[in-house]
Amino acid sequence: WGTGIPVNEVTPEFIARGQQRFNISCAVCHGATAAGNGIAGKYGLVAIANLHQQRIRDMADGEIFNTITHGKGQMGPYHQIAVEDRWAIIAYIRALQISQNAPANLLPPDFAKAGNP
Repeated sequence: WGTGIPVNEVTPEFIARGQQRFNISCAVCHGATAAGNGIAGKYGLVAIANLHQQRIRDMADGEIFNTITHGKGQMGPYHQIAVEDRWAIIAYIRALQISQNAPANLLPPDFAKAGNP
């Protein structure tokens, strides 16, 4: 599987497009933060992947692209999503993974002072 997003530059606009497409096509199952807690789980869909699991964080970008394109397990294929939008979704998922799993040394120094855990 290939690693890296095959675009000239991953820009904030590209990631925002990925967020928009993720919210439309993915959040219903995976949840707004990709933790696997979307509304579909409340209506009986089981085994929804938490995209913050280490096994998914370790996946190559190309493997995630393949999963979106062809589906896997209970997840059906999403080949109707434009190719560039699939890559934008992956860029957004990677941004979510960083934001939800940031080590303490990357947090702003005043973050803990503001009463945040």
